Amino acid sequence: MHIERLDFENSPYLGVYGTATDKLVLIREGLGEKKLGVLREVLKVPLIETSIMKSRIVGIFAAGNSSAIVVPWYVWDAELEHINGQLKEYGIDTEIVPFQSTLTAFGNLILANDRAALVSAKFTREEAKKLEDILGVEVERGMIGDFHAVGSVGVVTNRGGLVHPEATDEELEWLRDLFKVDIYVGTANMGVPFVGSCMLANSYGVVVGHLTTGPEIVKIEEALGFLD
Repeated sequence: MHIERLDFENSPYLGVYGTATDKLVLIREGLGEKKLGVLREVLKVPLIETSIMKSRIVGIFAAGNSSAIVVPWYVWDAELEHINGQLKEYGIDTEIVPFQSTLTAFGNLILANDRAALVSAKFTREEAKKLEDILGVEVERGMIGDFHAVGSVGVVTNRGGLVHPEATDEELEWLRDLFKVDIYVGTANMGVPFVGSCMLANSYGVVVGHLTTGPEIVKIEEALGFLD
């Protein structure tokens, strides 16, 4: 199965609590084994349970791709050691990089796959260049619709992408050209346009908030490349 509905302690905002790439999922601590099992089955990559700065909102603070995941400079040493230990145990070559910036909500402000990244225009050009070096892909600064929180209003994998319904046709063309995948507009969790906050997705599958409707699921499947 490549798509499942799930909740984290009755919250449908799964993307707030984790971030997924084609190599791993960073996920908040404290989920039951049944829900972790669903994540493993659908996303088909190892899960690393962690906190970031002693917080469970891992998906707010972490963002990246298969090459690297950036986390706030203030991440605790013990958390970094734990994550790096798990990466070594699983034989995953993704780098976890503490990134120095006045911004910390990287999951809200960075949208990335293994081909490119869009980062909020709130990042300086110098920071965008550093992120380009870290993630190993082309990085552009910009907005989707009128939103700086490009990671909240979008989700993109190596197969496809879904963004806020207020994205213009010109923005969709620009995003398709940047990420080299088809990009659609849509919602999740019964009309929520902040789709990046509502799901965890990679090239193997997607886990959406439990309030997501049937028609939304069909659109998500199409957008992320899971319809034949």
